[in-house]
Amino acid sequence: MAMLALLVGSAKAQWFDFSNNQRASIGLNLGCVGYDFNGSGINKEYAGFGIGANFSFAGLYLDFIYQNPEHRWDRKITFNEYPDHTALTINVGYQIPVLPWLFLTPVIGYSNETWGRTIGNSIGVDSEDHRIYHDYERDGINNHFNYGAGLMVRPIEFLEIGAMATSHAIYGTISFSSNFKK
Repeated sequence: MAMLALLVGSAKAQWFDFSNNQRASIGLNLGCVGYDFNGSGINKEYAGFGIGANFSFAGLYLDFIYQNPEHRWDRKITFNEYPDHTALTINVGYQIPVLPWLFLTPVIGYSNETWGRTIGNSIGVDSEDHRIYHDYERDGINNHFNYGAGLMVRPIEFLEIGAMATSHAIYGTISFSSNFKK
């Protein structure tokens, strides 16, 4: 931190220039969702790979990431029932421009994990791409308040790359952005 402060001070950069938030972005989230970080450790029982999206406008940041049941899109039809789970995280925050290319994003939001069964002999057909899917029956749900922070880097004018860490998800983001006031 001291080296970063000296570097920024010697470059005569202006910290917290909120005119850098005159932009909008939309992007993709990929990472781990569904773990539970509490004071005594990390519970990974429902953790898994998730995919989602993010959106920002004038510094306001919204995102979500979701994990599907593992066996939902399985092509195998069987009489077995598979224990399965889902996870969802939705966050809102504000991107604080530390430097013109660096943004700190504290977030708060909602998170849940469900557990249940994917029924192997119950099938449906997706109307868009005609893929077979199995029904997922939820047996329970855990709801949580979610909080955390992210760091976004803008290496070139239209691209943002970031990382988010919250109490229920860790994921990377890639977004395409555009300035709406020059």
